[in-house]
Amino acid sequence: DTSCKGVYDRALFNDLEHVCDDCYNLYRTSYVASACRSNCYSNLVFRQCMDDLLMMDEFDQYARKVQMVGRKK
Repeated sequence: DTSCKGVYDRALFNDLEHVCDDCYNLYRTSYVASACRSNCYSNLVFRQCMDDLLMMDEFDQYARKVQMVGRKK
C-alpha cells in the first residue's frame, strides 16, 4: 500500500492483511476489503473488523503494528 510510509516488515503486513482478508471472507464485499486497508490500516473499518472477528483482546498489539507500518520516515 502506497500510504504505508513506515517500516516495511513482511510479518507485520501479513498480520494486518490477515485481519482484512478474514473480514472480507466474513462480509464478501469489495468495500470491506479496500476500506480495511485504506490509510495504511489506520481506519475505523479495520477496527470494526477486529471487533467483528472477536479480536479486540489483541487490539493494542495491532494498533502498534499499524503505527509501525504507517509511520512517516
